[in-house]
Amino acid sequence: MANKKQEIIDAFLTLSEEKGVLNASLSSIADKVQIKKASIYSHFKSQEDLIQSALSYCQEVMNNCSFSVNLKANSAETLLTDLCSSFLDTFSTFPLRAYYSCLQQMRMIDPTFKEHYLRLIRLLTTRSRIALEYCIQRSWLDIKDTDLTADFLTNSLLACLEDEDPYKLDRLIDGLITLF
Repeated sequence: MANKKQEIIDAFLTLSEEKGVLNASLSSIADKVQIKKASIYSHFKSQEDLIQSALSYCQEVMNNCSFSVNLKANSAETLLTDLCSSFLDTFSTFPLRAYYSCLQQMRMIDPTFKEHYLRLIRLLTTRSRIALEYCIQRSWLDIKDTDLTADFLTNSLLACLEDEDPYKLDRLIDGLITLF
């Protein structure tokens, strides 16, 4: 039974990414999982319960991702590339790709999605700040405002998620190192 619940969550995330959160109806979810619409209610109290369960599941998956700062890196380029690549790789695969898509769609109109989006931003900004401070300690970069630079890096990474340009990350890291 737990497998069917996960299948329903996965179907919701897939359809939300493909068609939009507001268009991921219980009927289309049931069709995708090959069950009757009423069967969804044996796993979730309501569509809102399903959405909350999907968001919680994705948050748990995200919390289990390290996005760690490689303190054995021998240059700012290596350290920042490793951190950024781990983030982009993680969010380019299911379910976090679908999670990010849902957050992007709904963060302006639904407080729950906004809360999850802000949690993601805080996580990424914190990791970015740690990486940048490490680069400063090693005298690899000369950054005067770490908070502003971490915000810039975070927003640039989010833009990389939405862009299919395979060289955008390289240009971001090269540009950041050139600036500082």
